[in-house]
Amino acid sequence: MFNIRLTLLTAFSFACLPTVYAAKTAIRPDSLLTEVQVKASKYPAKLSQTGKVVSIISQEQIQQSLGKNLGELLQERVGVSIVGARSAPGSNQEVYVRGSNTGNVLLLIDGFPANDPSHISSVLDWNLIDLGSLERIEIMKGGQSTLYGSDAMAGVINLITRKSGSSLSLQAGGLGTHAEAFQIQKTIKSLRMGLALKNFQTQGFSAAANQLEKDGMGQQNIRLNLGSTIGKHADWDLYYQSEFYQASLDGGPFMDERDYTANASNHAFRGQFHQQFVQGDLFVRLFQDITHRFFRNDSTDIPANAWSNYSESAYVGLNQGAEGYVKWHLPAGIQTVAGVEFRNQSTAQSDYSISAYGRYDSPTLAASLANIQLLGTYVTFEKHQEDVWGLELGGRLSNHSLYGNNLTYHVNPYLYLWPKGKLFANYYSSFKAPSLYQLYSPYGNKDLKAEQGKTFEAGFEQNMGALYVRLVGFQQDVQDGIVFQSIAVEPYGRYANVSKQNTSGIELEARYAWKGFATELGYTYLDGEMHNQIDGKDTTYSALIRRPKHQLSLRVNQQLTKRWSASVYTQYVGERTDYYYDDATYQTQSVNLPGYVWTELQSTYSLNKRWRVQAILKNVLNHLPTEMYGYSGQPRNLQLSLLGTF
Repeated sequence: MFNIRLTLLTAFSFACLPTVYAAKTAIRPDSLLTEVQVKASKYPAKLSQTGKVVSIISQEQIQQSLGKNLGELLQERVGVSIVGARSAPGSNQEVYVRGSNTGNVLLLIDGFPANDPSHISSVLDWNLIDLGSLERIEIMKGGQSTLYGSDAMAGVINLITRKSGSSLSLQAGGLGTHAEAFQIQKTIKSLRMGLALKNFQTQGFSAAANQLEKDGMGQQNIRLNLGSTIGKHADWDLYYQSEFYQASLDGGPFMDERDYTANASNHAFRGQFHQQFVQGDLFVRLFQDITHRFFRNDSTDIPANAWSNYSESAYVGLNQGAEGYVKWHLPAGIQTVAGVEFRNQSTAQSDYSISAYGRYDSPTLAASLANIQLLGTYVTFEKHQEDVWGLELGGRLSNHSLYGNNLTYHVNPYLYLWPKGKLFANYYSSFKAPSLYQLYSPYGNKDLKAEQGKTFEAGFEQNMGALYVRLVGFQQDVQDGIVFQSIAVEPYGRYANVSKQNTSGIELEARYAWKGFATELGYTYLDGEMHNQIDGKDTTYSALIRRPKHQLSLRVNQQLTKRWSASVYTQYVGERTDYYYDDATYQTQSVNLPGYVWTELQSTYSLNKRWRVQAILKNVLNHLPTEMYGYSGQPRNLQLSLLGTF
């Protein structure tokens, strides 16, 4: 029944979906901040005209990162930590912004929420995403729930796909890696059409530490887009995107497993209609994502301490919704954004295992049961007085079909004290709705409330032409955090709102460019505690599990000739704490993960105006990172790419 429903919904969405109206200005690495267009307020606006903490990864930076995955590139950004990005291909990637928990960062693709409701934290598997298909990346830190709803507690990462230009890229390198990608974009009269294809394969290396068997991965992507203008003041866009990957997994820390595999796919239908008026704009959006994940641990190779001889797990998640909002110019130079957003999520899950005791089937989750709706109404008001001051105020009222209503809001004043210098402050409230797994699984709790977050940040930024500096201090508090707690009766565990988390830190970014020379410095300091109250007992421990207190990076780039450039990048990731389950003592133990230094050399040579070759030597010092206890880090390897545009 669930599959029939998905098929009908897919057909309906593809037939009626009318991609995000994106700024047409290309982002160059040397662009002035006043020129950069971002969508922090749901419509294209100059980066200099917002008091929010927004970072941009440009098209040029993405192209220079061919040979990396999305997580590796984001790991380089201040305040961002992607655990698993430098582990074996296909490893689970945990996304942390400012030390907040994974799942507290909302992923957008062209402004549309990209979730997998079948996941414990409702996050999409990042192994599905192709970095090369992106035009640019916008990172908005702080609680963004007023405009973007659930999950945007620590920030929003908006992946903007390429909708112009045609290209061909070929990649080959160490670890048995090769990739081929092709994209074509054409405009015939008022009709815009595009097709993008990608294939990636790698033999990889062992996911478990101290093992020899290689754990490889394959990834395939296809994207179609179609759009057109309607008269002089309206346009529509729609596209379909499919992503697949297959990966070999290991059995656990230091535990090899030769026939444990993962397969995943995501099918997305997204579209938007945009109408421009004299005093503003109207946007109408529809979207649907269907995610499948399948795990099989076969019986041809069984580790000595394995519980079962064979197991299969299947997960399906449906994420769909609609949104309409207006951007309007009010008197006195005030702009407002007001809108309504609806999301519907459901999941179907099943798994079983076979051991010496026979077959065991876990309780099956049906989509008809594991289903929620989330309705949000929001409004913001923004006033920008050029080179003097600015202020943004906003609020959202959300209604969850199970737990009811919650209200979030934000206040953002900023002040110009000197030319191209800005002081700013932000106070956000935010929320994360409990996931379907936390509500309806065998360990679920239908009485769960939303996690509630409050963020205060303040800082300054200065753009002096060749030099740019931004310093930000922040404090994040989370109430009613959802954690898994053990209980004495079957099923011996349950999710509950029993956690409080406090995280604070400092972020420093500095960039300097002069003629053909450019350098970039980034530093993040984090501190935080987690408080859990279970059975009347309080426990307090560090909130920075797998997250470093100190993270420092430096990049130096030099244009050697008109055609040849080279750069060196190094990042220090400090010590971290991890936890693992000890089979010998039947207890969870803590362990310190050592800090490490990651270094890359990158060089690009332009053969002519259309073709260029580039090379990335990753982990130059071969200082193997340990991102998770008992798992391997990526060794030194060289990746070569040929990129052509036409």
